[in-house]
Amino acid sequence: MIEDGGILPEAAARATVARDELVAADGFLWWLESDPDRGGTKRLVRSPPAGPAAPVTPPSLAVGGSLHAYGGGSFAVADGAVWFLGPGDAVLLQPLGSDPVVLLEGDGWAYGDLTPGPDGRLLAVRGNAERDEIVAVAEDGRVEVLVGSSGFLGHPRAAGDRLAFLEWDRDRMPWDGTRLMLAQTGAGHPPLPVAGGATESVVQPTWGPDGQLHFLSDRTGWWNLYRLADTGEVEAVAPLDADCAPAPWEGGYRSYALLPSGEAVLTVTDGISSELLVVGGDGRRRRIGTDLSSVKPYVAVLDSSVVVIGSTPTSAPALRACDLDGRSDAVPFPAAPPAPTPEPWHPLPPSVESVLVAGAEVRYLLHLPRATGPVPTLVRAHPGPTDGVPLRLDWSVQYFVSHGFAVAEPLYRGSTGRGRSFRKQLDRRWGELDVDDCTAVAEQLVVRGTARADAVFISGASAGGYTALRSACRPGPFVAATAVSAIIAPERWERSVPAWQQPHAAALRGPAGAVRPERVRCPVLVVHGSDDTITSAEDAMEFGAALAGRGAGETLLLDGGDHYLSDPRHRAAALAAELRFYGTVVPTLTR
Repeated sequence: MIEDGGILPEAAARATVARDELVAADGFLWWLESDPDRGGTKRLVRSPPAGPAAPVTPPSLAVGGSLHAYGGGSFAVADGAVWFLGPGDAVLLQPLGSDPVVLLEGDGWAYGDLTPGPDGRLLAVRGNAERDEIVAVAEDGRVEVLVGSSGFLGHPRAAGDRLAFLEWDRDRMPWDGTRLMLAQTGAGHPPLPVAGGATESVVQPTWGPDGQLHFLSDRTGWWNLYRLADTGEVEAVAPLDADCAPAPWEGGYRSYALLPSGEAVLTVTDGISSELLVVGGDGRRRRIGTDLSSVKPYVAVLDSSVVVIGSTPTSAPALRACDLDGRSDAVPFPAAPPAPTPEPWHPLPPSVESVLVAGAEVRYLLHLPRATGPVPTLVRAHPGPTDGVPLRLDWSVQYFVSHGFAVAEPLYRGSTGRGRSFRKQLDRRWGELDVDDCTAVAEQLVVRGTARADAVFISGASAGGYTALRSACRPGPFVAATAVSAIIAPERWERSVPAWQQPHAAALRGPAGAVRPERVRCPVLVVHGSDDTITSAEDAMEFGAALAGRGAGETLLLDGGDHYLSDPRHRAAALAAELRFYGTVVPTLTR
């Protein structure tokens, strides 16, 4: 039964406040925060160590760029000012306490990966359909091109006259293979590769306090921390059979921090749970923020504390401070007020479960309602599919749990956090192995008596939407599916997707092919934003109309909605429509 008195969709949507791109600079913490009162657009916020936090950028300006489709590295702090990206990929400079000034219009370039340069200028990556460039931007708007490439560029970091950056070819993704390049600016010499290659992914280069270049590489199959010695040799800093970075979907990630003491603070994940480790020069390790179960890829060090955007199994992502000296829990950073919480709901922690599929273990998060006995169950296929299943409070999940559903989130093959070989398993098998794994989770829950056999549903967004749709084409446990911002025809999507992601689409696409309305075996709800720039709203509505014509589906087009349904109004409408749809498919749920 769909329980009455659950969380309202509007409350769940407004409680989902995104915080990203956390940086410590000039004695303050800086981050991006979505504003639920302004359609979920992001503003730059800063705070001193003891608070209070205050917005920096005007409420009328949405901060963020579109470099490599997904943006990232949206601001950089200068002395008494901040550079940031605004609408149309414009580059703005705002002296603190004054109004921002547009220095550069986009003019066909997408900007990102902003970072301070050593000479007071801004370093940034910009790209168009043909090439990428690393540029230095002066306060008067003059631009100097430092590096140009017919491939992709990212993560420029300067130390004196040395410039480190990443480069990768246009036929691969940065989690497949990148080159770490080192240049001496102004010397007239071409940059030289110092690590990485076609089958090694190097990410997040950083200059340490000792002047050595550090970076994360998956040369052993796991993203671990390395440094470039003075001899030019690559040295392992903290060998682990675990990933210390997520797949680089955006620019500006900082999954580790280097301390003046010579220690390093690392995020370590297994695809579901994450922890913070401090690793000393002698290899000794200690965990900090011991209650954290999920950490976003931003580690900031302010005074004697490590501050992260972290979560526990029953708390949503928020700024939390960790004492460097002790094995203690993280504490909420006082400057960042928590997002509004739907009352009076008190979430229960999920459990981590597993099921064997073709002899391999597939783990998943299981969220149970307070009701006992077989209950309606929703399997959620995460987007990406190069993504993980973070162990944190998600108000969209809790919305369904509060209405009596069990929710399962599989870390299906192709996900991140379990090493290179695991995330590569879905190449050429998309729409097959992911469907196998989601199906196995659902079938296990039915056999256990957790799920009602007549009320097992699947949903997914973006690439997860394709997984949900392919699941709807098979005989199996699912009686209905919801596809949000979904990919429907991988071959067509490969031709229309932004150039940065075309290799991803090409690598994934396999024999499963396009989802055809006549092959769908259960009712499907198609939800899409009209302003989605990643997947086609037109394709989704055409597909949904064909299903509706066969009496096998419904559509919801959200006017002005983006790929992520960032506006709380759109997210609330999608949640309400999904719950109502399941009650329509299985009428006994609403009796």
